Amino acid sequence: MPLVRGHKRRAQPEEDIDAPSPEPATQRRRASPPEPENEVDGDNDGGYRSDTLATQGNSTLEQLVKKMVRFALACEYQRRPIRRTEISEKVLVGGTGRQFKNVFAQAQVELRRVFGMEMIELPAREKVTVAQRRAAQKTAASQSQTKTAASWVLISVLPSQFKNPEIIGPAAIPSETEESKYAAIYTLLISLISLHGGQLPDSKWERYLRRLNIIDTTPVEGYDRTDKLIKRLEKDGYIIRIKERAGPGDEDIYWIVGPRGKVEVGDDGIRGLLTSVYGELDDEKEKDLDRRFARSMGLTEKAPKRPEAEQAQQTQGTRPAYADGEGEEGQDDEDGEGSDDE
Repeated sequence: MPLVRGHKRRAQPEEDIDAPSPEPATQRRRASPPEPENEVDGDNDGGYRSDTLATQGNSTLEQLVKKMVRFALACEYQRRPIRRTEISEKVLVGGTGRQFKNVFAQAQVELRRVFGMEMIELPAREKVTVAQRRAAQKTAASQSQTKTAASWVLISVLPSQFKNPEIIGPAAIPSETEESKYAAIYTLLISLISLHGGQLPDSKWERYLRRLNIIDTTPVEGYDRTDKLIKRLEKDGYIIRIKERAGPGDEDIYWIVGPRGKVEVGDDGIRGLLTSVYGELDDEKEKDLDRRFARSMGLTEKAPKRPEAEQAQQTQGTRPAYADGEGEEGQDDEDGEGSDDE
């Protein structure tokens, strides 16, 4: 049988199979997508940076406000004033001193909103002695140009109905009992000084301590000796002991209310103490108590003096105003004599 020879098919080259059909040059150019990203990024670069800086600035302010609130609470825990210089050293560090106003204002908002408190500026210490007044006059010009560093303390801004002791008790540091003893003593002493015209002579001061049975010892834990407790009251700013030379070998000693005492207790605290002591009164007695309280505190205008009263004052000299019923010094020097109603 004859062999049949078939023709072999030649394999086409791979390039002929895989190579696509040529396309027009215009289609290839259209297929390449445009790349405008670089231009867009360049246009929005400034806005992105500004947003980033704003976010960083808000974060920095927030952190400073938190530090300010913590610092204020820590100072109040120790009954220390919140001094402007310490804020600059411990809160506004690293070149953030220019943000004091913003940080302080925002910290006030947070203290009111979260804790029901706010920072109030302490009054300047009074210049009561002759030497202090002369020094103040000499430095009056320089003080007008350079503002003195301020200091603040925290006070409650809660409504009066929420300040009831049955709702909010004394602080638990070191304990409610000891804190209530300390608060009662400084409130009473501040009230006595204020009701004597703001200045209480040392002789009367000792007599009141004797009547309160704290002339030598006190019931406050850790302050068994009275002199130790008095030093703490002075350190905390509730009272100030003034010593003034009255002549050769003679000096006058008296007590005044300190800056913290004026802010923390104030006229309202003294009036509240009187109300708790006298209890419920009828309308007539209530008005009489208000009138005597205002007169002792110097809240009313002085009545015109009579000629004989002016002459007596010129011969005797001026003296601190005393509470009702005490009048002249020595009129009630002995215990049990005189009237110390207020």
